[in-house]
Amino acid sequence: MIGRNGKKFNCCESALIMIDEGHPLPGFESNIMKAASSFGGGVGGWGSACGAVTGAIIALALVHGTDGEETLEEFKDKRGRLKDVSQVLLEEFEEAFGSVNCMDLLGVDRRTEEGKARYAEKRAQGLIMCDDYVDWAAKRALESLGEG
Repeated sequence: MIGRNGKKFNCCESALIMIDEGHPLPGFESNIMKAASSFGGGVGGWGSACGAVTGAIIALALVHGTDGEETLEEFKDKRGRLKDVSQVLLEEFEEAFGSVNCMDLLGVDRRTEEGKARYAEKRAQGLIMCDDYVDWAAKRALESLGEG
């Protein structure tokens, strides 16, 4: 995970920062970081979609996504291509790590006090692999963008 000026960025933010540093993302600005700030811990800390892989998908969308100004044909084509490249990344992440869900990857439910305590124990033992997920997702997104 990335830390700067005493701030520790979550998995989604960290993946986006790493990708932007390797391939400047169009439209990557404070509003994207504001949105990404709620995607750590599996979307709002709920344990669902992993923030690292979510950040990678957001990066792909910033490059390949739609803005509503396209013709209908361009809109459909871009959406289809983005869906395809996103699903490849998600499938590969799941193959590499067994799941795309944060709670499954961590092996704890951090929504409970017991889960928070178990997470802290696992982290202290070096059993939390979030840095690996962020590195993998950022590198894979950069490869997809032709930068890896």
